[in-house]
Amino acid sequence: MAADAPARSIGRPAWDWGFQATTITQTAPSFHDPYEGERSFRNEGSSRAATTLTTTLFTAASLWPGAWVSIQPEFSGGAGVGEGQGIAAFPNLDVVRVPSIASRPYIARAFIQQTFPLGDATESYETPEKPEDKFLPGGNRYFGNGTSANRLIVTFGKVSLPDFFDTNTVFGDTHHRLANWGLGNNGAWDYAADTRGYTWGLTVALEKRSFVIRMGTYAMPAVANGPQFDHHFRQAHGENLELEWTFNPETKGVIRALGFVNHARMGNYDEAIAESGTAVPDITGTRRPQRRKIGWGINAEQGLGKEWSVAVRVGWDDGKTESFAYTEIDRTASLSTSCSGSAWGRPEDRVVVAVVVSGLSSHHRRYLEAGGVGFQVGDGRLRYGEETIVEADYAAAVNTRTAISLDLQRVGNPGFNRDRGPITVYGLRVHFHR
Repeated sequence: MAADAPARSIGRPAWDWGFQATTITQTAPSFHDPYEGERSFRNEGSSRAATTLTTTLFTAASLWPGAWVSIQPEFSGGAGVGEGQGIAAFPNLDVVRVPSIASRPYIARAFIQQTFPLGDATESYETPEKPEDKFLPGGNRYFGNGTSANRLIVTFGKVSLPDFFDTNTVFGDTHHRLANWGLGNNGAWDYAADTRGYTWGLTVALEKRSFVIRMGTYAMPAVANGPQFDHHFRQAHGENLELEWTFNPETKGVIRALGFVNHARMGNYDEAIAESGTAVPDITGTRRPQRRKIGWGINAEQGLGKEWSVAVRVGWDDGKTESFAYTEIDRTASLSTSCSGSAWGRPEDRVVVAVVVSGLSSHHRRYLEAGGVGFQVGDGRLRYGEETIVEADYAAAVNTRTAISLDLQRVGNPGFNRDRGPITVYGLRVHFHR
């Protein structure tokens, strides 16, 4: 095609399918470990490695103009290093924290999405940054959504909330960039999900050129970190609202502001302490219907030329009711930078370095100091300190479908406990997609 020829418009595909498989193997050498509790990171030493495997089959089909449907079976299994607990910002986002369900296949996503153009639309589509992106519901431009600058997108079904909210290309996701729980997502965002990270609900997004409003309501788990949902939706539900502004399209400058409120049968840290007397407090004994947790998050990213990008995230939740769906973090701040391998002749490679500092509310902190445990952390005692993690990841492209990554994480004050650690986690990730 001649250089001055117009770009060819590609028509709307009728259907498509894809596949991804990701293995993450991690090991942690011995570290300072004067005592362990029920939810401590186990000091297993470098002789033992832990491997997770996640495979996803993507299917999608156009139904009528602007509408498409997707069903995505998935398998996620394997153990996390240190038995998958004891670090709030855990080193592997693919860990399933309920061992009894880890080896069972399941439906990860099953949704229908309808786009209503609010202006002139075409049947062409935008090429996604990663092949899997075209099957995800958040911001999809592939299956008939058209290229109208103004549109309303309605999605109903089973999804993962990070498909829509708090996205950030610099921090990325555990299959392509950073593997840590506190870096892949906002650790203080206790988003509605079962233990695998999915939920049912309705999402509405209004896109107006450089400005987007997203909102939705979703099912909450029946118990903290549970695999089953609470079917009393009037009493148990989570709402999210996000505003996104692209302030510099040429350099990919974006800022997002997120707010959330959860209603569920949750426990209360202060009540657990008050009711325990001289015994160890138990948060599960204070669970009551329609408890509320609120929080917010802000993230921003900015390109610095063609090769470099930087991003920041901050997050907060009230920390009064128990951490219920994501992880036990009430305050967080993180910074990340990434660059391609163009400088050394490998433009498809990617280096990402990031740091995250996470903390607890005073309510949550007193509960752990009294010997209480949550679903992710609890050493039986606590000498409090912010959990600080540095992660560096080098992803080398083997070919257009396969990448191998070397990952290094350094964890200070694991589980917010200055008595234990620091912990070094070495990782190897292999990712394949079709």
